[in-house]
Amino acid sequence: MTMLSFSNIIGLSFVTITLIVVTSLVVYLLKRIWRKNKYKLVWTPISCVERRSNLSYEEFIREYASVGKPVIITDAMKDWKATTKWTADFFRSEYGSSNFLVTDVRNQTRVDMTVAEYLERINTDKNEKFLYLRDLNLSSNPKLYEDYKVPVYFRDWLQRLPQKLVKKYYLNFYSIYVGAKDTSIGLHFDFLGMPGWVALISGRKRFVLFTPNLIPDAKDILSYGEDENFNGNLENFPLYANANPVEVILEPGEIIYIPSKWWHHVKNLENSVSLNGNIINEYCSEIVYQDVSKEYPIKGRILPLILEFPWLGRFLFTTGLL
Repeated sequence: MTMLSFSNIIGLSFVTITLIVVTSLVVYLLKRIWRKNKYKLVWTPISCVERRSNLSYEEFIREYASVGKPVIITDAMKDWKATTKWTADFFRSEYGSSNFLVTDVRNQTRVDMTVAEYLERINTDKNEKFLYLRDLNLSSNPKLYEDYKVPVYFRDWLQRLPQKLVKKYYLNFYSIYVGAKDTSIGLHFDFLGMPGWVALISGRKRFVLFTPNLIPDAKDILSYGEDENFNGNLENFPLYANANPVEVILEPGEIIYIPSKWWHHVKNLENSVSLNGNIINEYCSEIVYQDVSKEYPIKGRILPLILEFPWLGRFLFTTGLL
């Protein structure tokens, strides 16, 4: 029997590793081509947002996620500690001295104040309706993970990555929003075209969504967000006539799912606390990658690779290359 020399073993190992890498990349490229064809951006016009309970994952994908249709899920928060725990007193006692992102929504500027100061101000008679605490980030406060469980509907490829990598590059799109009555967030679609979900812990929120296939011109729809009563000026903005806004009130204990690139306006009808999340999965990945590449050309090429091959993300982070 002929024994392989050390150099032969090294050479064979190199060839084997090269074949594995090349095969993996070919499969990866083929999968992306397949996803682009299968999971194209689809929008389903609606006249109302349906409320569903006992919704299976398969039904959610078939009837909502795969066809770009919003839905309210009424029974996905039953076992959450957060529904009774996340009160103003809780945030004051646990995070009162902390500075989180408090935004003046009139001009999107940061306001320097602690959580305790913010909670005090929103409960004054003046009712600071222009201030919004909307960046109590979960990755920086891991104890809060114990208080909720992400519903099965919202699979997120970003959870494949090491938490230290997620934290370093701000890739955890789960935040707690605390808003005063009458606070509103202007018309927008979510960051990088990601689908979003909002779990309402307390208070009530009004959502106004636009069926995207009837979306007005960008300048018109942004102006529309400045109109609190949604009475479009048809003389100045004639495309309002085709905007087709759909309004719904989100109640405590309900979760609303908003598909990729649905424009929406949100207003707090009462002081409210919510958990907001954005996700990447097969139903939106190519849309998100396209938007990431526009904003961050290098990261836009790396993100799909490390989500497809989480070991690569761990290796690049461990070696300091990421």
